[in-house]
Amino acid sequence: MTTVRLAPVRRVGNAVGGGCLVALGAVIVLSETGATGVTATLLISAAIVAAVALVVPRTFRLREEEQGLVMVRLLVAKRHPWQQIQGLSMEFDEDSENGAHSVRIRLRLADRPGRNCGPLLAELPVTDDDSPRGFEPRALAELFALFGRHGLPVDRPEFANAVLSAHGLPLLPN
Repeated sequence: MTTVRLAPVRRVGNAVGGGCLVALGAVIVLSETGATGVTATLLISAAIVAAVALVVPRTFRLREEEQGLVMVRLLVAKRHPWQQIQGLSMEFDEDSENGAHSVRIRLRLADRPGRNCGPLLAELPVTDDDSPRGFEPRALAELFALFGRHGLPVDRPEFANAVLSAHGLPLLPN
């Protein structure tokens, strides 16, 4: 049994944005009611952003079991049987504002329509030619290795093999 903790693969900014929205709501309520002064309101809003960014889990665990994969997020386990798993979907994208390239990796499931309907496993930056930057997290390499051991397809095996070789793990089978 292997557990892949995909903590460094998730973007931290997603949680901070949610915290900012909650803090903005608190600032509006506190300002309108006059319950606190300006300094106290700002301190409360900063504490809300920090609490949401630190407390809201941005990570999850993907655990390999005999029957399939178990994704544990927010202390809730979601099981995906091996026969339901069709592989890893990799969607490469370029940000129109700043030109940054990224890849979204999703679990491809048999019972869901469409190619990228499974849960999001990772979103990380890549080079301009959609190849690894060379310092991807070990957790991503372990994810590719897990799929290789089970003979499950990966959309871009050359990308996965570059990440695997950078971490000294066996390449995907042909």
